[in-house]
Amino acid sequence: MNVTRNLNKENVLWAILIITQIFFLGYAWQHQQIKTADSDEYIHQAYNIVHYGVIYSGDYTLPEKDPALYGLRTPGYPLFLIFSKILFNSNFFPLLLQCILSILNIYLGYKIVKTISANRVKSHHYLLFFLFFPSQFIYSTIFMSEILFQSTLLLCIFYLLKFESSGKYKHLYIHHFLLALTYIIKPIALFLWLGYILYGIFVHNNRGIAPRQIILGFMHVLLLGSFGLKNYYHTGIAEYSGIGRKLLINYNMPALISFYENPEYAKVKIDSFQSRIKNEPYAEQCANIDLFIRKEVLGHPIDFITLQFVGATKFFLESGRWDLELWKNGYQHLENIPSLRKAYSLEGISGIYNEIKQLPLLQLIYIPFVVLSNFVLFALFLYSIFSKSILLRYKIILWCTVLYFALLTGPSASARFRLPVFPIMVILAVNGMSNMGQKTKNIMADPFN
Repeated sequence: MNVTRNLNKENVLWAILIITQIFFLGYAWQHQQIKTADSDEYIHQAYNIVHYGVIYSGDYTLPEKDPALYGLRTPGYPLFLIFSKILFNSNFFPLLLQCILSILNIYLGYKIVKTISANRVKSHHYLLFFLFFPSQFIYSTIFMSEILFQSTLLLCIFYLLKFESSGKYKHLYIHHFLLALTYIIKPIALFLWLGYILYGIFVHNNRGIAPRQIILGFMHVLLLGSFGLKNYYHTGIAEYSGIGRKLLINYNMPALISFYENPEYAKVKIDSFQSRIKNEPYAEQCANIDLFIRKEVLGHPIDFITLQFVGATKFFLESGRWDLELWKNGYQHLENIPSLRKAYSLEGISGIYNEIKQLPLLQLIYIPFVVLSNFVLFALFLYSIFSKSILLRYKIILWCTVLYFALLTGPSASARFRLPVFPIMVILAVNGMSNMGQKTKNIMADPFN
């Protein structure tokens, strides 16, 4: 009877998830809310790979090339766009594929839940959290790499867990192949391979694992080195990607300087520095930016660590409301997105009330559930560290993967940055929930034990 009831709940939730995904896709396509400021760089790169055989994220027909655009974006997502076009020559088709991947990603996380804790977790709890995470549906309808990255990361972890349970090396090799794809899709995954290799060497003491992991690690080094040589040829800098430097100088450093001084001082300092180096050769610009960043971080280490902690907190607690507003209003209206914080600073409580009453009724009902769900998820995620419903080594893999992204995000964190690991957080949270439920049952059965 309980099995039938749970199955019915799962079926209903799956139906709602699919309908929600279709709704987001239909709205995005009808209103052409299918791009962010970064989307054109991916689209340009896909075009340039096909027509010019070069990884360049700008208009390659212009006589003057921007050296930064040779190494800014890695080619994983543009290759996905090319593959989509080969399958079906339509601008709509890549987004349709992403929406299918979005649902499959939820299902893959569901399979992981059932695999590592089949007897304890009520799977409909897992599905419920996705209904109140709008970023999952939004970024599947936009020309961005987030959903493809989520797919690859989840598959990577899935095969690592399969290797953990089966000991079959074919699963380890598939895991490393997918691991390489993660950092080809998004550079933030650049150091994941090193963490997973060290985990494999130290956790598994059997003789065969260390040599294989070292060889696989060497293959990652060769692949990364090939990208470094490619970028050195075009720019004079042997780096995997320039996106990290761009984020640091445009977002993290202004936040840091604003933190220990004020926003006006930060703007003047950053603008003055960038104006001073803009006519230098690209390689010298990069060297000077690296020196500027290093001086700021080493000159204010406590402020930098504090901001990283604030960023990690935002990583977990940002609800996705900002993504929802951008998606609904269009990324071309970025400056006009309503802000409750700004409204409060200008008009106090009445300003917040005036902003809220302008929201559509459906959004007004939906957002409180989104915020509440997010806080519940975070609390259960934290509690999961004490859960005994999954093996310790599984918990290490999942927890460390989430923390890796949280710590690398920096002060500009948002729900979008949590998207790749959101299913992992939910997997841990529902395990924490099941452990909490089991303890409650034990106490009720024998309160004096």
